[in-house]
Amino acid sequence: MLTENKIKEEISLAYVLAVAATKGFSTEITRIDSDSIDATIRYNGYLDPDSSTLYSPEIKLQLKATSNPNLREDFIHFPLPLKNYKDLKARSGTPRLLVVLCLPEEKENWLKHSPDELVLQKCAYFLNLNGYPDTENDTSVTVKIPLANLFSPELIYDLMLKTSKEEEL
Repeated sequence: MLTENKIKEEISLAYVLAVAATKGFSTEITRIDSDSIDATIRYNGYLDPDSSTLYSPEIKLQLKATSNPNLREDFIHFPLPLKNYKDLKARSGTPRLLVVLCLPEEKENWLKHSPDELVLQKCAYFLNLNGYPDTENDTSVTVKIPLANLFSPELIYDLMLKTSKEEEL
């Protein structure tokens, strides 16, 4: 039987798979996560032949989930394990994003299912930690994820297009 945290991980992966698929992107699940990467969103070929410079763009994701987000002002204050923080802030040839799925507090409200619809309650947000400063913390770093950074189908398309043009995310 899965622990509650493992269930949240699986739901966050399902969320990313659904969001990416609606825009025609594939998602590869990382079998062994030793580099703070749980999944990679990919597109085969040129995303926009008129303006793309990079063939087969991809974005790597570290997935997290919480049913008790610390919301203050227009941010989610999320305690990120130090290893993940260091890995995600490092310079990399492929963009790396933290994606945090916010779930309802009550477990029975995480997913609604009927013959007419399948609904994951609430949504995910992303943060690009590339270039963030070093820290003296020993175990975790609280990052501030803007609520404006909604991880949606439209957003992932825009991020993949920027990646294909080798632009900063």
